[in-house]
Amino acid sequence: MNKAYALFELMRLDKPIGIYLLLWPALIALVISTKGNFQYSDLIIVIIGSIIVRSAGCVINDIWDKDLDGNVERTKLRPIPSKKVSIQESWALFIMLGVFSLILLSLTNTNTILISLCFGLMIVVYPLTKRFFIGPQIFLGLTFNPTIIVYAMTNELNNSTMIFLYLAISAMTIAFDTLYGMCDKDDDKKLGINSTPLWWGSNTLVIVAIFQSLSICFLLMVGWQAELEFIWLIGTIFLSGFYFYQHQLAKQKKYLLAFKNNHFASLYLLMLSVFCFHMI
Repeated sequence: MNKAYALFELMRLDKPIGIYLLLWPALIALVISTKGNFQYSDLIIVIIGSIIVRSAGCVINDIWDKDLDGNVERTKLRPIPSKKVSIQESWALFIMLGVFSLILLSLTNTNTILISLCFGLMIVVYPLTKRFFIGPQIFLGLTFNPTIIVYAMTNELNNSTMIFLYLAISAMTIAFDTLYGMCDKDDDKKLGINSTPLWWGSNTLVIVAIFQSLSICFLLMVGWQAELEFIWLIGTIFLSGFYFYQHQLAKQKKYLLAFKNNHFASLYLLMLSVFCFHMI
């Protein structure tokens, strides 16, 4: 029972915030790419896929970071550094999740499979980027972004909204993962690990605000390309209220709370997307 729960922890299923931050954008892409007329089979694939992919990402992250997590206050009690789960068991779990992903992909089309395999490779590489890339959060923003995969699944790769939504989700992800990275800034510095908070220094919150502003601009372009009602314009601008609140938390050094608030911001954007296409 203890082993099962340790594997549960390894996949971070006890902390579903990461699932939400992948699932809500995926559902936004599903709604926008299909103009709200999606297949329920695609909805199920997106939901299950988000859970599997996020879980696999957590497992491979902890495998690569097995020699680092024990030296970081926030991560030293994770299953691998605390010896609750062995490396062999972790690899077995990762392979199993990979097999489940392939089975799920087999229910889609060729474009979705090929594109997903490319993003899958990026997911495997991402945890290593903190060792050689000055801004790993930027790589994460480009990697944990379900937009193109969902558009491929709905056969909408030529849809003009795709690139703007991809850029919007990327900008949002870079911003919130930078807030998350500020929690470990001191530990990262001691270990020689790269992060955007260390790269941007005292300008971090200003640059986060720039990325959040870019996300709003790209979302406005999505609405323009999709010929959405005026409510999308107003609703997207209201998204800035979430960002303002996050900056107030960050100024109080409540970085984790600021990061978690993005769950509500993305859920709000999903609700706005559903509402707008329901009106059409």
